[in-house]
Amino acid sequence: MQFDDWLIRAKTAQRAAHVVLATHEQSASRVILLEDLVKKLSVAPVDVQDYFREATTCLEQGLYRSGVVLAWAGHFHVFSETLFLKHEAEIRSARPKWMFKDLPDLKEQVAEAHLLDVGKEVKFIGKAVLRVLQGQLSVRNQCAHPTLYRPSMNSAIGYVDEMVRQTLGYIQP
Repeated sequence: MQFDDWLIRAKTAQRAAHVVLATHEQSASRVILLEDLVKKLSVAPVDVQDYFREATTCLEQGLYRSGVVLAWAGHFHVFSETLFLKHEAEIRSARPKWMFKDLPDLKEQVAEAHLLDVGKEVKFIGKAVLRVLQGQLSVRNQCAHPTLYRPSMNSAIGYVDEMVRQTLGYIQP
């Protein structure tokens, strides 16, 4: 048997072991299976893929707050680009006092929470999605700023999973 055959068998066995171990709540295999979801982002820009890959790496290392922050960064990157591409004129109309030349300029001047609000106002998202995103931004802020908040592995995995799924929704509507 050739080395490549053994390598394929070993990877197949490893994959099967992760599937079995992932059913246990505290198993790191749950994070590894999350990588499958991240692979679906292959159509996303490389920098977005990097955010989510780094987020899963953080989860594997037990750095749950960092994973949450990176997952939000990847999601918000796609959210804001899609919002801007589809509704730039409506944003300018809805917020005439916002003076920006392009998306990076807008993101630099306006808080993420305000971009979420204008997303609802221009009908990019509905009220229910706005509430979900506001909650997710709040969790991100708790993780990124000095607080006593420490997400569990389960909540961090759930957060990253949800961010990946929502991001895929903007890329593959």
